[in-house]
Amino acid sequence: MSPVLWAIPLVIIGLILIGLLILRAQKLSEQRLKKLKDFAEQMGMEFSAKGDSALLESLSAFDLFSQSGVKITNVLHGDSEQLGYGEDFEVRILEHIYSSGESTISQTVICFRSPQLSLPDFSMRPEHFFHKIGSVLGYQDIDFESHPTAVEFSKKYLLRGKDEQKIRALFTDKVLTFLTAHPDKVCVEGSRDQLIWYQPGKIIEPEDIPAFMKEGFEVFRLFARKQN
Repeated sequence: MSPVLWAIPLVIIGLILIGLLILRAQKLSEQRLKKLKDFAEQMGMEFSAKGDSALLESLSAFDLFSQSGVKITNVLHGDSEQLGYGEDFEVRILEHIYSSGESTISQTVICFRSPQLSLPDFSMRPEHFFHKIGSVLGYQDIDFESHPTAVEFSKKYLLRGKDEQKIRALFTDKVLTFLTAHPDKVCVEGSRDQLIWYQPGKIIEPEDIPAFMKEGFEVFRLFARKQN
């Protein structure tokens, strides 16, 4: 029998398997979407499967959202008062997606906009080896050396921003201790009345959003003016 004829059944089986995988992925996506909608309804939040250009523009001050090709999906929007956290300010939980080379990276981000925030522009992310090399060559990294926890924070995170004096004042011992003790790799960015918090490359499942939200509010309180 011709090798071509032998290959036909294998190709058919391969296509069937690919089709089944696509159907399974679609089903899981639909199930996740339903869970997010149900959660939003339960919490009294608005839900949108896609973010719009106005939302992306409102977040453009952050490094995370200033990259090209960024997409925003699965947006939950509400206010802190209806969520049971007191003061009335905006809260969004969304999925941020962007392409880096041949890979696509996604993460769940919680965003706050509040008059309690008056922040210099800054970004904080896990520090990697190439950052350490860059700092030797003049790449900015705001380090703290006042006590052991501060030194450990500086080893763990890359902190950058134009107004170094204000950023140093913002990152109090309480902030440094909380972030240094956190078991996961986390990112924080601030700009004026906005603050975002996320774990790089991690999508939060619907059933884990309450815990993610609770932690997000803890971070918000660290940077809110009444706490500093």
